[in-house]
Amino acid sequence: MNKTVKNLLLVFTLVCIIALVVFTIELFILNRGTGGAERNDDESGVSLSGNTDDEAEGSADSPQTPPPSNALPPVQTGQPPRTQPAGRRYELLYSINETLVLYADEELFEHDTQMEMADMFTYIGDDGTASLLVTFASMPFGAEREAETFLNNYLEGNESAVSGEAQIKGSSLSGVFVVGVNDGETFEAWIHSISDNGANSSNDIGIAFVIRYRNDEQKNALYAVLDTLEIVRR
Repeated sequence: MNKTVKNLLLVFTLVCIIALVVFTIELFILNRGTGGAERNDDESGVSLSGNTDDEAEGSADSPQTPPPSNALPPVQTGQPPRTQPAGRRYELLYSINETLVLYADEELFEHDTQMEMADMFTYIGDDGTASLLVTFASMPFGAEREAETFLNNYLEGNESAVSGEAQIKGSSLSGVFVVGVNDGETFEAWIHSISDNGANSSNDIGIAFVIRYRNDEQKNALYAVLDTLEIVRR
């Protein structure tokens, strides 16, 4: 082996040694930097999610708050309890063990208790004809037949129209409805059958609810009273 080859081998060996030293130093520095970052993470207690250890533990121990829901609230079923209507409470005779209850504003209606087997509520503030009459009625042939001629004394020969069983406005009571007009005044009546609580669904005694009015103000006031009709047990 000549001198030139030996020199080349020596140079190559030195280069390899230098490269190995540089690689070893860089590897050491890289490993040292990584270890420092891990220690910093451990010391700060910050996780990859951005929460501290305490926050992570708290989240694990406590239930998660559900996100707000856009769903509609559940629909309430059944009828809400009925509130007491405005006005004075009146208790009228109905049957042996039941009472007819209604409410009327004392500032709008005057109550007449002097009538036999009847009660009159007269609308105050105008000509005095608008009123509600609650009266017992004899109907040996039933409410439908009684309704056909019931308003004859009010209509003075004018015809009336019977439209069958109907709810008495917003109340829980019903009756055969009849209506007629006389000289610009409207008469409406409901013939209500009183149940005898026996084999027959009704007997020959009932109650008639008769209203008379000339304008919408009177009509609405009378309808408001009819809305409150209710039968209660004694």
